[in-house]
Amino acid sequence: MTTEQHHSDEAFVGKQLEPRSFEISKKTVNDYFEGLKVDRSAYENITEEELVTPSMVIIDAESISGASFRNNFGNLWMRQEVDFHAPLPTEEKLDVRSRVLDIYEWRNRTIVLQESEIFNEDKELLGAMRHHQSYLLDQSSGKVALRKPSDKEGVRKFDVPTGELLEPVSSEIDLEMCGTFFHGNKNYHTDKTASEELGFEEVVVGGKMTISYIGDMLDRTFGERWFRGGKLDVKFTNIVWPGDKVT
Repeated sequence: MTTEQHHSDEAFVGKQLEPRSFEISKKTVNDYFEGLKVDRSAYENITEEELVTPSMVIIDAESISGASFRNNFGNLWMRQEVDFHAPLPTEEKLDVRSRVLDIYEWRNRTIVLQESEIFNEDKELLGAMRHHQSYLLDQSSGKVALRKPSDKEGVRKFDVPTGELLEPVSSEIDLEMCGTFFHGNKNYHTDKTASEELGFEEVVVGGKMTISYIGDMLDRTFGERWFRGGKLDVKFTNIVWPGDKVT
């Protein structure tokens, strides 16, 4: 855990962020399906609802405002933990409560661990998330040095576990898909200039896109059981660039 002092508008351990409201619009859901290019019909018969909101849309409830650092050069998403308790409604006001659980060091990066809980209008817990965002606090310009995937420890140690295989998801992500998925907003997940300002040579495909393909696979496989009790823990090891194929 770091003890370094930062500005009051930056992250510190134990910081309670201001409660905020959040609403999942139909446009958000449409951008999800169109940006990922996944079949929305699979979400029509999961529960008695007309169309169930994809589970990973819950990540839209997160905000790193107040849980980050002024120097966001080279910042990357490192890990995401999600607990699901109930399907997410659309066009309904939801309440989000967040706090900074920890700040720790990993290699040359400082990681902020933020926890967020999402409640409906009846104060029922719909889901909880723990977001690990990394920062290069000792660098503010130039290029971000990235390790080659082949040089990383454990790169050849992954073994497919035994058990029933899930129906796979595969997609080649292009820049247009990124723009649609992130609602046309200009940032380093959609715009090369914005990405270069943060030290990257190309647009960085948002981790929310890649984790959403995992979510889509689990939504379709487990249905309502997943929405009412699923748990996910994903670690991001390599950057995905436009033109890459994810499986």
